[in-house]
Parts: sequence; C-alpha cells; structure tokens
Amino acid sequence: MKKIMIVMICIVLALTITACGNEPAEISDNDVATDSPAVPSEDTSEGVELDTDKVFTFSTEDFEGNAFTSDDLKDAKLVMINIWEPWCGPCVGEMPDLEKIYEEFKDQGLVILGVFAETGMDEDAAQILEECGITYPILRSTSEFDGFQTGYVPTTVFLTGEGKLMSEYPVIGAQSFDAWHSAVKGLLEVVEND
Repeated sequence: MKKIMIVMICIVLALTITACGNEPAEISDNDVATDSPAVPSEDTSEGVELDTDKVFTFSTEDFEGNAFTSDDLKDAKLVMINIWEPWCGPCVGEMPDLEKIYEEFKDQGLVILGVFAETGMDEDAAQILEECGITYPILRSTSEFDGFQTGYVPTTVFLTGEGKLMSEYPVIGAQSFDAWHSAVKGLLEVVEND
C-alpha cells in the first residue's frame, strides 16, 4: 500500500490542472516531478480528502438505462472514475484521449467509468459520446459518488478492481493524453506487482 501511495503522489504532482468550476489551486514548479506519472496531492484537491480504508461500492444505471454496480468491476485491475458534465469543455476535450487509453489498456484490466449528473442534457451527452466515439461505460451519478465531488469537473479518482481507493486525493481537471497514459500505465504496474 505504501508503494501505491508513493506512485499516486508522483502522478498528481506531474499533472497540470484544467477544470470547470472555481479556480483550482495552483501547482508550483517545486511541486512537479516531471519524470513521474501524476497523482493527486492535497495541494491540487481543494481540501477534498478521500477515505482510502473504505471499499467503494455503488449501484446506478449506465447511459442506456441498464443496471450497473460495483460488482460489474470484479474482473478489473484498475478503475478510473472520471466525473464529467456535458457542458464542461475540458471534460469533453479529454474524452477522446481517455477513449484511446481505454482501448490500449482494457485488455490489461483497465476500466474507465465516465460519471455525469446533468439529467437535463441527455441529448447533448448522447451527441458528445457519439462524436467522441466513447465505448467505455458512461454512468449516471448517484449519492454514492458524492464523496468524490470537489466543486470542479472533471474530477478523477483511481481504484483497484475491488473498490479500494488508490489515493487520498482526487485529480482535479483535464489532463493531457501523455499525463493520463503515464498515470494509467504506472498504476497498472503497481496493481500487477501487489
């Protein structure tokens, strides 16, 4: 677990912040480890601390209205929950990159879950999903996801397939393809070696 925490801290420090909402905290040059994948840190999470001792479980519906629960992730090694909204430009902007990462790593146990709450924008969301060619599951937000709310979107958290959070802090903001790719690759290596 200590190894996971070290990798996660390195991951957030390497990410830059782009989010919709209030201004996120700035990352100073002293906080950036450019040779490591990015992980959440307290400086970039606006004080939102996650309970890493708790196993995250949920029950919701996917975009088509089918039941989807944490039990559906039993074969996953790494779960990336990306909380987004259809009105958020940075959220939509990173979705094609997330799709590429999902396609590359899904056979190695990665599952990306796109979670959104804006119920009045289903037509917009459907158009975005089609235009971006999204094949990873898109879920409706429920109260179980409230613990990940930061006041900004996108917000992303990483869990093991068993639902154990891999960091005390969420990643706030859209990230580059290279940053997400590095983070996912590094975290898959960590869960493979545990």
